[in-house]
Amino acid sequence: MKTSWTFYVGMVTGILVVLTLVLIKMNTSKWKGGLFPRGMQDGLKHTLLTEERGTSPPDMRGQRILCWILTQPKNLKNRTLAVKETWGGDCDITLYFSSVTDRQFPTIGLGIPEKRKNLIKKVIAALQYIDKFYSDKADWFLKADDDTFIIVDNLRHFLKTKDPDAPVYYGCKLEGKRLHYHSGGGGYVMSKNVLRKFVQNVNKSTECTMQGAEDAAVGRCLNSLGVHPSYSVDQNGYFVFHWSSVFLYLVGITEDTPNWVIQRQPFWSRHNVASNVSVSFHYARNGGMRAMHFLLNNLTVHGYRKPTVYRLQGESHQTVPTSVNRLR
Repeated sequence: MKTSWTFYVGMVTGILVVLTLVLIKMNTSKWKGGLFPRGMQDGLKHTLLTEERGTSPPDMRGQRILCWILTQPKNLKNRTLAVKETWGGDCDITLYFSSVTDRQFPTIGLGIPEKRKNLIKKVIAALQYIDKFYSDKADWFLKADDDTFIIVDNLRHFLKTKDPDAPVYYGCKLEGKRLHYHSGGGGYVMSKNVLRKFVQNVNKSTECTMQGAEDAAVGRCLNSLGVHPSYSVDQNGYFVFHWSSVFLYLVGITEDTPNWVIQRQPFWSRHNVASNVSVSFHYARNGGMRAMHFLLNNLTVHGYRKPTVYRLQGESHQTVPTSVNRLR
């Protein structure tokens, strides 16, 4: 009986040890592999555009991004402040252009009255200013409105294989009957090459005479210079810049969808598929912009630890840059 009792105790002990080792192994594998199935985990990593913790930061040379935002005095305390307090700080340099200078915000005053017909004049003046004072401080130049939301980390990811010295500009492509161009509200990014080419040729030919809608006028001029809207998609062929809000895009075509959308973006369908590395969305005003920023950067999924995100050290502009009057 004594031998038999010892045998059973040893057997039970052995089983418990084996079970413990198995559980430890399963738990270790669980954390090594993540809390999600591998396909889903890869998708989340792709969405977040991050590097695994412990690896070296990616090579960001040639990825200096200057973001310039068109705004106006009445929007500084709401829309534009939301930009400044959310994604605006993720750019390497961020400039805010308005009709008048506000040294506290700060904004760069262009001296152009706030009228819709003057929007193209503000764009020209802003690009001339940037070319004169900042062309050597950045490689890419992103234009956005004060209700455009930009996911800057995704923009860096999108541009990392692009050449800033090539004649290219990227954005949300709109296809007219005679002209293809990038939406102004969806944001567009010019290479250093295109910035210089545009500034040197603006108002020097019929095609580069700046009148009409701002984004179409810029596109018309660039088309005449051999610069056409570049293909702005992710690795799966989905567009990454959007002229619409994320809500409108995901809902897709409805009875309220404007005809110009169907005509200029024929790929729109009943339910659009958004790229999980989207760069921009439009009509994100104040609360909507802050909500987007919270969901992307602060909301935590229980049990999932986001890998490290590497960012370059951006310039902080707390004083108003050189007066635009020096251009004149």
